[in-house]
Amino acid sequence: MQRIVTGLCALALVVGVAAAPALADGSARDVQAALDSYLAGDTADVALVGGPGSAGYDNGFWIRGGDFLLRANVTLQARFEAMDYDETQPPETGGGNGIIIVDTVAQVAQQDFGGDLSGFSLPRATLKLSGEAPCNIRYYMELEFGHFGRDALEARLGGFSPVNLGPALGWSGFSQSHNYDNTREAWIEWGCSDALNFRMGQIALPTTRQLMVKPELQQFVDISLASAFTGQLLPGYTDRPRDHGFMIHGAFGCNSEWSYMLAVTNGDGGDSIRNVLDHRSSDNLAFSGRVNWAFAKPIGYQEGALAQETCGWYGEIGAWGFYYADRIDKPHVAVADATRYGVDVALGYGGFSFTGAYTIGTDSDFVLAGVDVDYTAWLAQIGYHFPGTAWEIAARASSYDIDISNGASGSTSELAFAINYYLNGHGNKFTVDISFFEGNDAQSILIWDAYTGIGSYASGNETFGSLLRFQWQLAL
Repeated sequence: MQRIVTGLCALALVVGVAAAPALADGSARDVQAALDSYLAGDTADVALVGGPGSAGYDNGFWIRGGDFLLRANVTLQARFEAMDYDETQPPETGGGNGIIIVDTVAQVAQQDFGGDLSGFSLPRATLKLSGEAPCNIRYYMELEFGHFGRDALEARLGGFSPVNLGPALGWSGFSQSHNYDNTREAWIEWGCSDALNFRMGQIALPTTRQLMVKPELQQFVDISLASAFTGQLLPGYTDRPRDHGFMIHGAFGCNSEWSYMLAVTNGDGGDSIRNVLDHRSSDNLAFSGRVNWAFAKPIGYQEGALAQETCGWYGEIGAWGFYYADRIDKPHVAVADATRYGVDVALGYGGFSFTGAYTIGTDSDFVLAGVDVDYTAWLAQIGYHFPGTAWEIAARASSYDIDISNGASGSTSELAFAINYYLNGHGNKFTVDISFFEGNDAQSILIWDAYTGIGSYASGNETFGSLLRFQWQLAL
């Protein structure tokens, strides 16, 4: 038997060796045919993109090949900021021991520490990738690597952080997750026509004008107290409110003087977890929209008069609204029916510029208080760019008010001044500004905002303090 098996194995080996050249020849022909087919398709692709393409710089670095375009923009904001508290210096409460949160961990610390705060930071180190693809497709992705205060945010969220989801993922604040991951905004858009474009992904919400202005195009180091408050009333707020969903938008009119945005989004903000995988989320959607009319020369969403003619007018007026039936599930809880809306205007002549806004908000049947909570906020900002120079001065006043239906209410105000020196427009500029904050009522509370540098350590009817900032911005 062993000899039979050995003989059969030897025969199989001889046959295999004899057949190898034939198999090799067939395999080689198959591979070459497949390669020729692949290269034939590749030749067509090369023709489609127009050969090696081209590259350059024009308000951003770009690479183009036929119908494909990739742009890359970088923003760096190097800042010094100092908060000077006039009376209450956080959190001096008379000594003793207390519990504070450090990196989401509760620790015992003495309560007689605090005082004025100052230091250097890099709030924004932003990379923006955008471009075009065939069939009128556009795309955008904004990545943030700045020193905006992530650890402090995570501590204030009571243990919730993007890297510590766990049981703390439930609702925090207004039933929102929080948008503090590196990917701040990312979407795909189909440009059907000037009047109709479809965008889907993680999008910036239609809102009040100053929050529609890119951070690079502002007159001050950062947004006003009123705009920061408005942003905190909307989902996914970091420095701008963003949410997952879709938007249709466009412009129409003889000179495209009318523009609109209509968005449908999750309503619960940022980057924590996909709703379909979170059994605690509800299926409610948020609805928002904005319409803008350039009744004089359009200036777009920017501040100041750099784009303005020496002796000419520009003017735009806008209105916006937002609604969300804020709910959580497991168990089902009605947080509030959230409504926000407002109007705003941008107006200028020559070197003069003005931005104004008024916002109203309501949370009906707010779950924590069992009452209705009403909000109002307003902003007035004026600037003057000296003709033929690189200098601009600006001033603003803003305020917000919180009114609870059981009688408690309080408003907080800001008065601010700024000086800009434009080395190369908004692309390379120095800005120094100072803001003064004051509570107008016994129930007034100063908000906490990561990007502006406002710290919510003060409350009551008093002068809270002043925030001095110097910033060097490079936007390529």
